[in-house]
Amino acid sequence: MPEGRLLLLGDTRGNSADSRYRFEEAEGGTVPLSAVKGALIDEDDPLVVGLRPAVPVGGGLLFLGAVSGVVALRLRRRAVTAATPMADTVPVPGF
Repeated sequence: MPEGRLLLLGDTRGNSADSRYRFEEAEGGTVPLSAVKGALIDEDDPLVVGLRPAVPVGGGLLFLGAVSGVVALRLRRRAVTAATPMADTVPVPGF
């Protein structure tokens, strides 16, 4: 790896145009450090620390929503089944 240059890897899609795509170009597909714009997020960053407890809460809400959906479907099926008349209570013409 040349000094002052970075090898960039994108996602796994074939069209990410990262350093693997540009490997045949000069400097082996690397880019100069000055061309990269971004910020390093430290583990003690307030945003990361603030969002850390939100992950389990979001998972719990997702689980609660799934359970509520299943319960609602079962209650609706019960209501529809109770509202339909039974076969022995329907008058049959001609008998």
